[in-house]
Amino acid sequence: MKPAPFALVADLALDPANAWSIGSFGAIGEFMRDQDEPARIVREDTVIEIVTGRGGIRIVDADLAGLAWDTLSKDGETWGHAMAFCAPVPAPEPRVIRALGSDTEALREDDRGAKLFDLGVGHGCVRMALRTGAPVLIDALQAAEGKALLEQAGVMPLVLAHQPHRVLISPAGRIEVYQPIPLPDGKSPEGPHTHLLPKLIAKDRPHSSNTPIPQGWQAALNMHPKSPWRTVLGERHPYEPETDAAFQPLLERFAVPEDVTVERTLRADLGTQNLTWPETRRGRHKARIVLRRLHAAGDDRVQSWRALHDRATLEDEEDAGPAA
Repeated sequence: MKPAPFALVADLALDPANAWSIGSFGAIGEFMRDQDEPARIVREDTVIEIVTGRGGIRIVDADLAGLAWDTLSKDGETWGHAMAFCAPVPAPEPRVIRALGSDTEALREDDRGAKLFDLGVGHGCVRMALRTGAPVLIDALQAAEGKALLEQAGVMPLVLAHQPHRVLISPAGRIEVYQPIPLPDGKSPEGPHTHLLPKLIAKDRPHSSNTPIPQGWQAALNMHPKSPWRTVLGERHPYEPETDAAFQPLLERFAVPEDVTVERTLRADLGTQNLTWPETRRGRHKARIVLRRLHAAGDDRVQSWRALHDRATLEDEEDAGPAA
């Protein structure tokens, strides 16, 4: 992976078409904003902050490594884009609730007197925390210190009742979510929101096995660029080649090495009768994306290869679960 200059990250953060997340497998917070949404933006040499009425993000210069890749969709036709800004995975710590004191680093001054609690559900360098001034919730979290959140049945009902802010923290900075937490059978709100998925958290991993980040590293910050196929709400629209092309400079600069090899080999084999099909999961995903991209561009040579290779169900570990 190559170093990702902070100036580049800050430039990307200024574009409201890009969404952001901090999280590990099963515990994640997302920040996004509308094009015309009022926002307080502060950019300095080593930090950028963007705060709206629904949430906020602070990104700091942390010497992160960049990795960009295409993501395979399950619909048999489309793909998306992703970029991670990575840090080494640190030594493991107990995954228990911990009081962190007053949140003096809060994005908004009015929030700095509230108490911050690490929920102990993150992995590696990522923490998912709650920030609250509600005495009842503070007492419950203090009583649960040193214990695993998922073993404390009485905590989550109080969280739903008192609606604390959620704060995701990593070496890259933080994301804060102010919007309400939906009920267990409810839908996440549009805009900034969080997910806490017990089945995935229990795996204690930095990310899905479909994510091509090298072993020993994890995303301290993720960028979710505009999709060439879908709206921010996930609704399908006609393919936008200009959106796909806009991501190519990042894809070339911060590419997954295997992706480069797979695409070069596949394109060279297209005119022959023997297509070299990758043996790894990531290689197969990338090859299917290359075939889809060529199909979208009108290349008829891929028809038979797509019929043969682009039919398998995408292995999906992103188990649906409650928002937080």
